[in-house]
Amino acid sequence: MPRLLAKPLAKAGDPFVNPDGTVVPPDRIHGGVDMSIPKPKAEEFKPHKKRTLKDLPAPVPTLNGVACVFMYTTLGLGDREIADTLKITVKQLKELRAHPAYAECFEAVTSEFININSDMINARIAAYSHDALTQIASIALNGKEERNKLRGSMYLMNAGGYGDKTNMPGASAKNDLRIVIIGKDQDVRIEGV
Repeated sequence: MPRLLAKPLAKAGDPFVNPDGTVVPPDRIHGGVDMSIPKPKAEEFKPHKKRTLKDLPAPVPTLNGVACVFMYTTLGLGDREIADTLKITVKQLKELRAHPAYAECFEAVTSEFININSDMINARIAAYSHDALTQIASIALNGKEERNKLRGSMYLMNAGGYGDKTNMPGASAKNDLRIVIIGKDQDVRIEGV
């Protein structure tokens, strides 16, 4: 029996394909779509960077303290309330915050939240990109004003790699520096191109 290859996984923004093969397209911009920002589900969170206990910046008892102080601080509790809740002094609380592990945990958590947000933004952009491209093509082909048709056409050409590379999104302007040395006894001339 021949071995079947697994189908590639869907990418963010790909349409949903039912088991029977029918395609459910992504939300349409003009179709009355809920434009609210989707919120990640806490129970489905998976960090981008995996670690083991030996990778952590401090021993587990210290990290337990750091985690509690960090979480209570994030929830908005004051130092005295946090210290009372954890049955420590305010001085010990401040020592935990000054520990290098606290800063490292703070950086790791904020980085993960930034990653989640970036993934959600990329998925939304991917979902809307088909309609956006269709809209640009519609303006380029059916626009009423010639300048809009030209701009839409130029954008499509640039996006396809056939236009002026300096006008493409993300492309930088060409900056060259040329140093010209004419002779031994003469001055050096610098030209910006």
